[in-house]
Amino acid sequence: MKNILLFLFLSFSVFFYSQDNYVNSITKKQQFLNLSGKPLTDKFTNMKSVKVVYDYSAKKLYFFNSTRYTYHYDFCLQVLGFREEIGEFNKESYNPTNQRTYLLANINYLQNSDDWVMELAASDEMNAGLINFFYKEVQKNVFFKDKLKFYLNSPHVISLNSKKELKIPTVFSDFIFKRITEQSIENTSNVGILKKYDLQKKEDFNPKSDEIIIINTTPEFIPSVRGIIITELQTPLSHLVLLAKNRNIPVYVDTKVWDKESVNLLLGKKVELITKENSYSLKTTQKSIPAKKAIKEIVLKRDLKVTDLVDLETSMPSDIVNSIGSKATNLGLLKQIQKEMKSFKTPEYAFAIPFYYFDKHIKENHLQDKINALYAIPKDSVKLLEKELKAFRKEVKNTKVNPELLNKINEKLNAQNDFKNFRFRSSTNAEDMEGFNGAGLYDSKSAILGDAEKTVEKAILDVWSSFWNFRAFQERDLFGINHESCAMGVLVHRSFPDEKANGVLVTKNMYRDKYDGVTVNVQLGEESVVKPESGMTCDEFYCHNFNGFGSFVVDYRSTSSLNNGKPILTETEIKKLFNISPTLERRLNQLWQKRKMSKAYYPLDIEFKYLGDEKKLYIKQARAYMD
Repeated sequence: MKNILLFLFLSFSVFFYSQDNYVNSITKKQQFLNLSGKPLTDKFTNMKSVKVVYDYSAKKLYFFNSTRYTYHYDFCLQVLGFREEIGEFNKESYNPTNQRTYLLANINYLQNSDDWVMELAASDEMNAGLINFFYKEVQKNVFFKDKLKFYLNSPHVISLNSKKELKIPTVFSDFIFKRITEQSIENTSNVGILKKYDLQKKEDFNPKSDEIIIINTTPEFIPSVRGIIITELQTPLSHLVLLAKNRNIPVYVDTKVWDKESVNLLLGKKVELITKENSYSLKTTQKSIPAKKAIKEIVLKRDLKVTDLVDLETSMPSDIVNSIGSKATNLGLLKQIQKEMKSFKTPEYAFAIPFYYFDKHIKENHLQDKINALYAIPKDSVKLLEKELKAFRKEVKNTKVNPELLNKINEKLNAQNDFKNFRFRSSTNAEDMEGFNGAGLYDSKSAILGDAEKTVEKAILDVWSSFWNFRAFQERDLFGINHESCAMGVLVHRSFPDEKANGVLVTKNMYRDKYDGVTVNVQLGEESVVKPESGMTCDEFYCHNFNGFGSFVVDYRSTSSLNNGKPILTETEIKKLFNISPTLERRLNQLWQKRKMSKAYYPLDIEFKYLGDEKKLYIKQARAYMD
């Protein structure tokens, strides 16, 4: 009797253990949710995921507890009896042949739209025959078989699909991206008065510094507030994201927040906003709104001794950054690295107009008294400040550039016959500095040689006047930067009217911390990546080398709304970007530290372009990425 009871106990223990750890089929939603965990990547917020293994030798399917077993390897090792090291597992499980021990996938559930998507690891080179077989095995054993789609998340499976080798329902990244309703931007907490601003109706947008705001489109600038909930999904490299991280305020995307009754009932009340990796909370609170901390004034170095144009094609003095600004200096350093690497191009005929001419223009046009009056406006008189800054910018644009300077610039531009179009870009000492990103604060303008409208003089005045952009003024104030110590240089180089693609790359894997890699946003033509039009998406992906297998991985989060879901860059073009990134990062950090431009080692924020029918790679800009 004792033996029988022991046998029954062990049998029931094994049964319940297996039920808690894995099932061979999923017959109801709760069963899926009980097994679910978070996806391995942070590409999407609020997605439930269950890992699945098909064991070839047993001809058996396993949906397993994805919280208990973080990786497929863990389950195969502990439950299915695999005995080799992780490297051997990867070789057997991700190769393109039929010689597989296991087939591996994730089943992702999008709760808001009730959609189900089967996803392979981006490193998986599974052939079309096995993908079709595996999908059908999963489909036969789940209750949502009619809704199951196969996710084209990598160049490999996208290529198989374009060749019509996949005989199953497939979707691109935009299928998922358009169904995601929430996205975490900056995870922290704060207390403030909840207010709502309808930016689509062009309402006055002057929130107070003690407010937590809800907005229904991406603003041109981020006001000084306690927190933000926005209804528009963001790329991780957008100006809003970069500035939010710089300020360390809670920022969260909820595309449905505008009409949520529970949220609208809190308007005008003191609330606490807590943002987390996959959720946020908004509740009334008795906590006090934190007092604004006293900010130590930052006085920047501004050197006016350089009185001629600075040629960036040649070597530069070590302290030139204090005379021409960070952006121009960084391009000069890029050009030095380009000569070593020879694997990319930089904008031709580049030079800088130093701070000296900005300061001289202010003096020659007797603008200092009016500038002092702007500084004297009380910080809480936001509408008055915005109005006066706008009027002053207009006045600057109506002045005349010193004829001697114009002659120098025109002589330099007309000395070459290769280009007619030139770009004039801001290069201040109040951007791209440690602790202050300054993304998108100032303006860039184009000039066309011989054109009566797009003149060199107009381009210079437009860039100089952007020093007094409201968003720039506010951001410098917020960080305690002394305005009088700031100055505007101008970076000049040929422009790019024939770009096939433009993008931003960060030398950091933002979605899988375990793997070193890069994150890329790229868009068709010259459409902006960092300041996209409302509703426009770009190609967004990360890539890395897959440890233990040696394959190059590209994993898409979204695809361009301008390119019919197809990838903008080829895998070869992506790999070229990936391969040059580590060297660029190492060399720029060496040069920055040698010139005492930074103390820490930073990932890079790289702006690139592919030009013309030959798709030549240009690196337009590289700066420190500070999150």
